[in-house]
Amino acid sequence: MMNLFAEAAEHQQQAQQPQPLCAIRAASGQCLIPSASGLFDRFKMTGYVKQLLASVDAWHLNALSAFVVTVFVYFQLRSMFVVRPRPKQALATESFNKKPVKKREYADKQVGDDLDVVDDHDEFQNAKEVPYRGPVYTEDEMLRRSQLFYESMKLRRSVRCFSPRTVPMKIIQNIIKTAGTSPSGANLQPWTFCVIADEAIKVRIREIVETEEQINYSRRMGAKWVLDVEHLNVNWNKPYLTEAPYLIVIMKQTYQILENNQRQPTYYNEISTCIATGFLLAAIHNVGLVTVTTTPLNAGGQIRELLQRPVNEKVVLLLPVGYPAENTHVPDIRRKKIEEIIRLY
Repeated sequence: MMNLFAEAAEHQQQAQQPQPLCAIRAASGQCLIPSASGLFDRFKMTGYVKQLLASVDAWHLNALSAFVVTVFVYFQLRSMFVVRPRPKQALATESFNKKPVKKREYADKQVGDDLDVVDDHDEFQNAKEVPYRGPVYTEDEMLRRSQLFYESMKLRRSVRCFSPRTVPMKIIQNIIKTAGTSPSGANLQPWTFCVIADEAIKVRIREIVETEEQINYSRRMGAKWVLDVEHLNVNWNKPYLTEAPYLIVIMKQTYQILENNQRQPTYYNEISTCIATGFLLAAIHNVGLVTVTTTPLNAGGQIRELLQRPVNEKVVLLLPVGYPAENTHVPDIRRKKIEEIIRLY
C-alpha cells in the first residue's frame, strides 16, 4: 500500500514539472522528435540566448541574405572592371628602362645606330610613344614597288649547294638586324641568332643532325613522309650544313631572366621567332644570298648544349647562308596561284 502511495506521489510531482515541447510523439506518448524549445531546454541554454533567438524574425534573415548577396556582387564586378597592377610586367618595364645605353661594334656604322629603339607595338604597356615616321608613296609608286618586290621574291628558292666564296660579316650582321625589326609579343623579342663560321662546330652540328635524320627517315617519320618529299630529292644527308660559309642557328626564348633573376614569360615566342625568320629569309634573298630552312628534328637539345646556350633557349631552325654554287639546280616546283591562296570578303 505504501508503494502505491509513493508511486502516485512521484507521478504527481513529474506532472507538475514543466515538460519540453514535442514536435512528434509516439502512440504511447513518448516524444520522438523534440521541438526547437525542447532542444533548447535539453541543452540547458541560458535565458539570454533563448530570448535572442526568439527575437529573430524572418525579415532579419532576409536582410542578412540581401547584404551577403550585395557584397558578393560588388566584388565580382570589381574584379571584372578594376585593372589590377601587374608586378611582373611593371618590373620588366622598369628593368628595361633602367638598362644603360651601351655602344656596340657594328660592321657598318652607316647602317642602324647605337640605340635600341623600343617598338611601340604589340601591347607593350607603359612604353614611351614616339611619332610614326614611315615612308610615304603615291599609289602608282606603291604599285610599282609591290610589283618589283614580288618579282624579286618570286625568284627565291631553297638552295642546297653552296659556293665556298666567303661573305663579308657586315652583310650577315645587317640581315640579322633586319630580322630583329620583326614584331613580337609584348615587344620582348624572344629570339637569338647564333652565327657559326667555325668549321669544327659546323661539322659537329652536321653529325648530330644527320644521326637523328637517319632515325627519322628509317623509323620515326614513316614511309608516307619519305615518299612525299622524294620529288624534292632530299634525304638524311645534309652536306650543305658544312659547305655554306655561315650556319645560322635560330633559337626561341621560352622565357627571359630579368636583372633580379626573376623569370619573364615570353608571349607567343615561337610565332614571334618564326615571323622574324620570315624577315631574315627576305633579307637573305634581297642581298643575293641563298639558304634552305632545316628543321633539326630531335637534335635541338644536343645543338643547344654544343653552343652552350641557356636552358630557356630552344632551337627552331638551321639556316646555312652563302652564295649559290655554280650550275646549281633546284627542284622544278609550282607555286599556288593567287586564286588558290586568297579569299575576299
